[in-house]
Amino acid sequence: MSKWSREARAVPGVEGAVVAEVGYLCGRLRGPVTSRSACSASTSDESLRLLATQTLTFLFTDIEGSTALLRRLGDGYGEVLAAHHWLIRSGLAAHGGKEIDTQGDAFFAVFTSPSACVAAAIEMQRAFASHPWPAGGEVRVRMGIHSGEASETAAGLIGLAVHRAARIAAVSHGGQIVVSAATAALLRDSLPAGASLRDLDLQRLKDLGRPEQLFQIEAEGLPAAFPPLRSLDNPKLPNNLPAQASSFIGREGELAEVRRLVTTSRLVTLTGAGGAGKTRLGLQAAAGLLDGSGDGVWFADLAPLQDPDLVAVTVAHVLGIRQDPERPLVDTLIDAVGRRSLLVLLDNCEHVIDACAKLADALLRGCPNITMLATSREPLRIDGERVHRVPSLGTPAADDDVEAIRASEAVQLFADRAAQHGVPLAWNGRTASVVGRICRRLDGLPLAIELAAARLRVMSVTELDTRLDHRFSILTGGSRAALPRQQTLRAVVDWSWELLVGAERRVLAGLSVFAGGFDLAAAEAVTASEDVPPDNVIGHLGALVDKNLVQFNDTGTGPARYRLLETIRQYAARQLEAHCSAADAARIAHRDHYLTIAESAATQLETRDQAQWLDRLDLELGNLRAAIAFSLTRADPAPGLRLAASLRRFWKARGHAAEAVDALQALLEVPPARGATLPRARALACAAYLVEQTGSYTTAEGYCEEALAIARAADDEYLIADLLEIRAFILLRQGQHDAALPLIEAALNLAHRLQELHLTGRLLSNRSYARDLSGDHAGAARDAAQSLRLYRQAGDQLQVGVMLGNLGNAELSTGDLDSARGHLLESLNIARALNDHYGIAYQTFNLGLAEYLSGSLSAAEGYFAESLDLTRRMGMKAPMAYDLIGLAMADSKEADMGRSARLHGAAGQALAELGHTIEPLEGRLRDLDCQRLRSAMGAEAFNAEYAAGQALSSEQILALALGNRA
Repeated sequence: MSKWSREARAVPGVEGAVVAEVGYLCGRLRGPVTSRSACSASTSDESLRLLATQTLTFLFTDIEGSTALLRRLGDGYGEVLAAHHWLIRSGLAAHGGKEIDTQGDAFFAVFTSPSACVAAAIEMQRAFASHPWPAGGEVRVRMGIHSGEASETAAGLIGLAVHRAARIAAVSHGGQIVVSAATAALLRDSLPAGASLRDLDLQRLKDLGRPEQLFQIEAEGLPAAFPPLRSLDNPKLPNNLPAQASSFIGREGELAEVRRLVTTSRLVTLTGAGGAGKTRLGLQAAAGLLDGSGDGVWFADLAPLQDPDLVAVTVAHVLGIRQDPERPLVDTLIDAVGRRSLLVLLDNCEHVIDACAKLADALLRGCPNITMLATSREPLRIDGERVHRVPSLGTPAADDDVEAIRASEAVQLFADRAAQHGVPLAWNGRTASVVGRICRRLDGLPLAIELAAARLRVMSVTELDTRLDHRFSILTGGSRAALPRQQTLRAVVDWSWELLVGAERRVLAGLSVFAGGFDLAAAEAVTASEDVPPDNVIGHLGALVDKNLVQFNDTGTGPARYRLLETIRQYAARQLEAHCSAADAARIAHRDHYLTIAESAATQLETRDQAQWLDRLDLELGNLRAAIAFSLTRADPAPGLRLAASLRRFWKARGHAAEAVDALQALLEVPPARGATLPRARALACAAYLVEQTGSYTTAEGYCEEALAIARAADDEYLIADLLEIRAFILLRQGQHDAALPLIEAALNLAHRLQELHLTGRLLSNRSYARDLSGDHAGAARDAAQSLRLYRQAGDQLQVGVMLGNLGNAELSTGDLDSARGHLLESLNIARALNDHYGIAYQTFNLGLAEYLSGSLSAAEGYFAESLDLTRRMGMKAPMAYDLIGLAMADSKEADMGRSARLHGAAGQALAELGHTIEPLEGRLRDLDCQRLRSAMGAEAFNAEYAAGQALSSEQILALALGNRA
């Protein structure tokens, strides 16, 4: 099946005793952790006094699998828990630890010495390992340790380090002691005797913040081997949750409530004002719900979208599901998700609310195990929806003292963001009072607070307070209680805008045309003008970053990225629209910049740098879409046609073929685009190339015919050869190798004359395909090997992988199984390295054939099942049919031959509906297997089961083929 694919597709997803995301703080240890709630059995307050602010070492522990343990032991669990508590407290008392809080089996303690903390943890783990627990009652305790600053206030311990320690414990395993890099650094010269540190590498904790370097404490008597940590990097926790550049402050009660709602309702919508923190709360809640029990947590960012029709497209791409232009995408999504257990977070729904509502309703009705979390300024208003309003952060009262002010969530956020901008606050009575008043005036809205904290780079808190008072008084006028929250947010943005100089305003307005993120080169290309020279853009952009109006992210793996918060982008866009000529110029510059990138990528996608370029284009997908959408509004469609056509390999490789075909068709239908021009011909060639992938052969042939007429009239030999190659491949897919060969030979002559090595490689691949169909397997192998050499010379790894698969498949036909397996495994490794699910699907099928021909039916069945799981999610109809044939052949259960017959019937019906001619090797193997079944079952029984398979629905076929995996 896979050998004649020309390219491949790359796609981008705790135990009950502890609430996974924040663990203790948000689960068992609810509310502020305060020494007043501690059981002081371990240490008296006099033996460890906490100063107002100091560096401490925090220890969090809990019993792994405590819920299951309770179920097993019943009434006996109380004695086990008491012994656990006694061992913990004995360790704390022996090493000077202070017990801060205890809830159930979860402990929180602090030490002034990191060495003493580790010594206590080692002693506790040894005690747990040697204790005579009852049968079935063995206790395995996980422990997390982190060092950092904290302050003891009237409300309890305050400090982000406390939260960090809890999250470290949440990713560890029973019997394991995990420490942070901060603690490890303090331990370098003071480790307890016999103890050592094992580096566990950088790990993403469930606070979604910066990765944390973690270490495992090893010592005599402690187990050393553990599974991978339960971090977001664990492959058993599939997700695409984005890392966050800043810390998550407060919201413990909100997180617990959202998690509770998600466990009882399949659709939960977080609503609230713009800037209220809906997205961050949703991400944090989703991370906490990721426990490895289902098929993952998946984040769909809808903020960059301009077209409501792209909501379903975005969700499909996030889930790795390929579009089928022959049927509604929602139906494809429902079939692909099936009975999988997923949590999907739809973020920023408000500007595409109707599309989100329809999609959510369809998925909830059609997929019984999906759960959806949405963020929006208004509810989706569909059946079964539970709405949770995201409130502002808690603010201090006007008469609160310094400790109470510092303990409020809004003030903690303000102080943290001010420190990020290099302005640590001096916590005297006057400063605390002013900061508390600022947070109250901002209604505790996180975005407003962050913007205000950014201003401390250029003014004092007193000056900031004065300005905020002035702005709110102008905008509110009447009762603040009667004002929509958006007005308060607009006041903050208005004020931020007024603080900018003229050039900064012009740059910010121009940046609003970007959909999603952008790099410095893009910002310079779009915002430079007569008033803002290109060399000055970076200075203004830096000022906007400093003022928190533009977000900056340096991943260290490529050019730094910038983005505007959606609220800021909308505000800036309104400012841009007030100057029509500037708006038009910015959008033209934006389109032309991404046209240049696309045309540069067209050649680079055939070189050794293709992986980086594919990733770069994926990163810019929102901007590419916006540029194409803008092109549809212009009198001259040529730039849009050029842009879309240049992305031909990207559209296919990253699974956007159906979306690209829609865009190309829209561009081609614009009246000015209907002339017989070369841009139109190249766009038709791209459309034909992509439409063919879905089996729409007639449409593709029509595009080729029109484009060939234009290319021949213009005497564009490269385009002629390109179109002949596409036309020949369409014929080969339909089994017409005799008609395809003359086209291939004609195109090869042109390619040789043009000295186009890459095009020659494609044509040799096609000729190899044609020769294989005609039975010339040796000739097919020679052409495939020559094509492979050309692709290796060009550095085109994607095509190298495809041709290795082609070569391996040809070797299967000649019976050289060892060589075939080697080439197929190499092809599969390349596909995996490129994250090419399209190639993975093809080569797992081919390896299934190799195992089947070797007699390893179980291994073959595993490969075929893996391939089908991918092809059904990507909507690859013909490959799905081949996978069904493979599973029918590999079924070794003689008692259920009827299943194999039904699978053969389903596959045959699918191929017939597509008009697809089965390839020779697969056809021979299928026929032999059908003969086997017919002989064993009897012709009448076989025919009846085969006919039953032909009548099955898509859902029934997948259930038959994959069982519980469907």
